[in-house]
Amino acid sequence: MGPNCNHMISETPEWKKFKSLSIDGRKRSLHEWRAHAQQQLQEGYGIGELEDILEFVVDWSNTKDWIQARTSGSTGRPKNIKIKKEHILASAKRTLDFLALKPGDSALLCMPNRFIGGKMMIARSIIGDLDLHIADTTATPELPNGKSIDFAAVVPMQLYNITEDPAASEQWKKVKKIIVGGGQVDPRLDERVSNWPNEIYESFGMTETISHVALRRINGAERNTPFMVLEGIEIDKDERDCLIIKSDLLPENPLITNDIIRLENDRSFHWVGRADNMINSGGVKVIPEVIEKLAKPYLNTNFFFAGLKDEKLGERVVLIIESQPLSETDQTDLIEDLRRDLHKHELPKDILYLDAFAETENGKLNRAKTLKLLPK
Repeated sequence: MGPNCNHMISETPEWKKFKSLSIDGRKRSLHEWRAHAQQQLQEGYGIGELEDILEFVVDWSNTKDWIQARTSGSTGRPKNIKIKKEHILASAKRTLDFLALKPGDSALLCMPNRFIGGKMMIARSIIGDLDLHIADTTATPELPNGKSIDFAAVVPMQLYNITEDPAASEQWKKVKKIIVGGGQVDPRLDERVSNWPNEIYESFGMTETISHVALRRINGAERNTPFMVLEGIEIDKDERDCLIIKSDLLPENPLITNDIIRLENDRSFHWVGRADNMINSGGVKVIPEVIEKLAKPYLNTNFFFAGLKDEKLGERVVLIIESQPLSETDQTDLIEDLRRDLHKHELPKDILYLDAFAETENGKLNRAKTLKLLPK
């Protein structure tokens, strides 16, 4: 090499150092898993339940420094975004550390790989050297026979369905650590699992934060604690009381959200609602998520509060219920019940009914689309 040649030796990115995955107790290099999938396909067997995992394996082990993920569409149109592998690595490490998961622990994948929640379960298994097991992505996922599971992630609907099934509940109580993500956990669901013997956490995050940045314990002696932010994440709030997330290991830093919060301290917060759902009725700001929690005991079907244009108030509060219209007597009784817990400006001026609400791709309520279904 000549004296003027000053070649820079590029350092291997850390994510490239994670090259193997254990599935159902069988550990192979990512390259071997890719070859296995190719062979299965050539022989006409298909790869069945491995398909989602192997799709991620291919994405992780290629030369690109990013993978593609799909947003859920709960705060806008679903879209595909590119996520850097170094950010996925950082996110996986945060969760593994918080939950004290160690190499050889077993993990369960029971959510679709196209969303970040599914991708991150596979990434955590590669990065944490966990033994990954696969369950069908059904509404009530079944645990693999004879396997002890240390860690699983579910969406609120799956946990609700599990609690509805006594046999499933008994099995899932044996899963040591469960995180619930992809939507807000209903207080009544909190209550259903409050005495379960394992550790269950509600997660806070979005595709843009590479899965969750905070966790909240929802059962056991530590239940009802605020969301605790994970290592390497800093939080603040803006003039709207909306959460600001700061970290060099996030794609956008700082990330200014539309999530209204109440700060407990610089490491924890309580989630209140979404600024984009806020109703301004006659100059009074009403947060739908707050009054929805208060109204839950009086309704046993899906519902939500929203603001509709009003000549006098700017927006009037309405209650939209997914059901056939209540009788006049039942509707009057409902208003009387609500009057006990809601302020007068929070009470609905109208009650509207729809046969079915619009949902996002991964089953969350799509408020904006549902409002468009209302008769003009």
